[in-house]
Amino acid sequence: MGSHIDIQVVSNPRSHADFIDMPWRVNQNDADWAPPLRMAVKKLLDTKKYPFFNHGEAAFFMAYKHGEPAGRIAAIDNKLHAKTYNDGVGFFGFFECEDDEQVCKALLSRAATWVKDRGYNRVRGPLNYSVNDENPGVLFEGFNGPPLILMSHNPAYYNRLLQQCGMGKAKDLYAYMVTRATFASDRFQRVMKAVRRRAPKLDLREARLDGKGFREDIETMLRIFNGAWNENWGFVEVTPPEVDAIAEDLKPIIDPKITAIAEFEGKPVGMIVCVPNVNEILLNIPDGKLFPTGWYKLLTGLRNIKGFRTMLMGVIPEYRGRGVDALMIDKVMQDGDAAGYNYCELSWVLEDNEPMTSLADKAGGVLYRKYRIYEADTDALILP
Repeated sequence: MGSHIDIQVVSNPRSHADFIDMPWRVNQNDADWAPPLRMAVKKLLDTKKYPFFNHGEAAFFMAYKHGEPAGRIAAIDNKLHAKTYNDGVGFFGFFECEDDEQVCKALLSRAATWVKDRGYNRVRGPLNYSVNDENPGVLFEGFNGPPLILMSHNPAYYNRLLQQCGMGKAKDLYAYMVTRATFASDRFQRVMKAVRRRAPKLDLREARLDGKGFREDIETMLRIFNGAWNENWGFVEVTPPEVDAIAEDLKPIIDPKITAIAEFEGKPVGMIVCVPNVNEILLNIPDGKLFPTGWYKLLTGLRNIKGFRTMLMGVIPEYRGRGVDALMIDKVMQDGDAAGYNYCELSWVLEDNEPMTSLADKAGGVLYRKYRIYEADTDALILP
């Protein structure tokens, strides 16, 4: 490590200005970057209240070069992942770094050392705690516009930089774009006609927004999600406190028209939750602050959002391969079109999730962005 690079422990990241400001430093000249709301960032970094810390730990670090902020990282001990997989994998997240190999190596070394001290021999990321949390991986292909809500956006050099510093591919995540023209195409309609012929007769209903009904539907959706995803790579169960946090975050922005619970003879068998692309508004709040004018832009902008993203989708195992997922996508596309939305991103999808990649392709979705999660042995990252 060069003598001009200093790695400092950040004991309270939610109140550490340099740690919070680092994304603005590296993305400030990128017109496609959608700044997060600072209050949302602070909530995620609250080690006393954020639900992850009920079953996990993290340490936060800042890199300074010649006294100026140059990067940040978090080392993460996801004990629920360790209990589920026992694979010797720790994590890193909240990664931001200027284009400097020595700074990046110093950050990764510090995170890998912390992870190794807790008994892990590999480190994976960037994941902001787990695959269930926001902004997974690094965008490495498809720098073609602003990100959708809760999806990553970063400088194009991140992929090169992490590889130069010893990180290799663990898994790629795909994002597909479906537009109003796609939905109206003959190809899409032929696919859906074929699906309806073989699919069970389902009741597809919207999520309820009233207090008790909303809570019940969120619990139902996440119960299906846990059951549907438990065999997927890297998945860890969403815990009850995390359900509470998700419900709190979703309620102000959720649009029931682009949600669906699929029921067969009264039994919930599938669910889809799409969320309006709030990043359309955040692009106009460059400092990430709701005061003095951010609140007004947010509240007035919600009714003018033109796109949405599939955030959660799942079908219980015994109903897979029967077209339930396609029928739910068809419903949100139809209802979203009627409500004035004109595009939808299907994301994220594991690169080797053949049923979903096949469905996206058959529906005319365009694979337009790819994200990468990296992994390496801890010893390979630790500097002498």
